[in-house]
Amino acid sequence: MQAEVWVAIAAVTIAAVGVVVGLVAAARARIKEIEDVYLQHYWEILDKLPSAALVGQKECCTSDEHRRIARLYLRLCEDELQLRASGWVSRRTWPGWRNGMLAQIGKWPVADEWQRITCGDLRYTTRGQYGHLRKLDSDPQYEPFKARWITKVWRRL
Repeated sequence: MQAEVWVAIAAVTIAAVGVVVGLVAAARARIKEIEDVYLQHYWEILDKLPSAALVGQKECCTSDEHRRIARLYLRLCEDELQLRASGWVSRRTWPGWRNGMLAQIGKWPVADEWQRITCGDLRYTTRGQYGHLRKLDSDPQYEPFKARWITKVWRRL
């Protein structure tokens, strides 16, 4: 009788480990899928930028179309920051995204639109928007993700 109990305990333990491993793998796959979708959106927006912006040059004036593309990019950044805050961007991916955002908000035409939002004529119409992006702009090491104890345990699995 004693051996049967130990065999049952071992079987339940193995099954539980299998379930946990499956859940961890599924969560990681889901995070990777979300990251891939946002990366695709990023490239779609970059494809719309004028060639001068892609090589770090600035055109003499920013058209409405350039502003629209810059605003799409800024909204994408805010969405990505919100995803990171929710735990849907991995710690491996996050530094690259953060550095890319910081670099892009310093380049034309995104920089021009960001200036209009933070200091210029759009400051009052966008007051409640871009909260995470504003924090990132003021603190380049800003980390929107605040790990809870269960998340810390989960991440170690």
